[in-house]
Amino acid sequence: MSLVRLNIMYGHLEGTDTKFARDPSGYLSIEAGIYQKHGLEISWNHVQGTEERYRRLESGEAQISFVVGRASLQHFLDTHSTRVLGCVMNGCPYYLIADPSLSRLQDLKGRTVACREGPARGVPFEKVFQEQAGLKLGGDVTLKLPKSDQETFHLLIGGEVDAALLPRPYGFMAEEKGFKRIAAWPAVVDDPLPITIETTAVLAKERRDEFRAFIEAHREGVRYIKANRHEAIKLLAGRFGHSPSLTAKTAEEYLVCMDESLTVDFKQFERLLSQVAPEKSSDVRQIASDWIMPGALRG
Repeated sequence: MSLVRLNIMYGHLEGTDTKFARDPSGYLSIEAGIYQKHGLEISWNHVQGTEERYRRLESGEAQISFVVGRASLQHFLDTHSTRVLGCVMNGCPYYLIADPSLSRLQDLKGRTVACREGPARGVPFEKVFQEQAGLKLGGDVTLKLPKSDQETFHLLIGGEVDAALLPRPYGFMAEEKGFKRIAAWPAVVDDPLPITIETTAVLAKERRDEFRAFIEAHREGVRYIKANRHEAIKLLAGRFGHSPSLTAKTAEEYLVCMDESLTVDFKQFERLLSQVAPEKSSDVRQIASDWIMPGALRG
């Protein structure tokens, strides 16, 4: 049987020296023969830069891109030229990472905490600080709202803020540098749809059956990496050069957030739209229907 060839692109987390792939499962799926079993020959390629990935999709050099949801949705709203085939991760709550001298929420009195502006919208920070630590937001604690997670990360490690709410990969890397997690912080900050599976509208029509086969295979691949911790750790250490502590945290606290259904949770999509384009929130159902392929949306 001849195999259908697909070129898949993924990116690394930006702004760090560490090669952190948002979804590393494709490499294991290739090694385990999962894609081949589904009639596919997959090329799994690291391509850094959202614009370069869009260029390759449009030129036909690649057929599918794994991209953070906020960039994917913004591109769709600007161009209406892309479609989402599925979503590998609907959410993965942020960690509160702090200067190593701070171990409790109460220790944040008189300190500054940073959180990216988008995920901070709608979060009841005042209530959380008051109920969890008896602290008054704006009085006891100052909240800073940078424009990106990357900027938030660098504010923390540069000593410009005392603590930061970070996506788990950035949190792991801050911990590698000696910063500490405040475990008492509740799971109230999240980045909806951090890994979407995207293609062009044209390819979604032309290669629908092949993409369905890919989604089915990738579901199996996500189940495989989550179920095979030893193989996952070998991959993270060998291909990406992660330290033993980073590989363990990634396997135990990040890969577990991957959703093998590969469907988009509507509530998370609604949250994402409210962050990216709040003025369009009343059109949420129509935008979801236009952007997300049939069968890939739940809720």
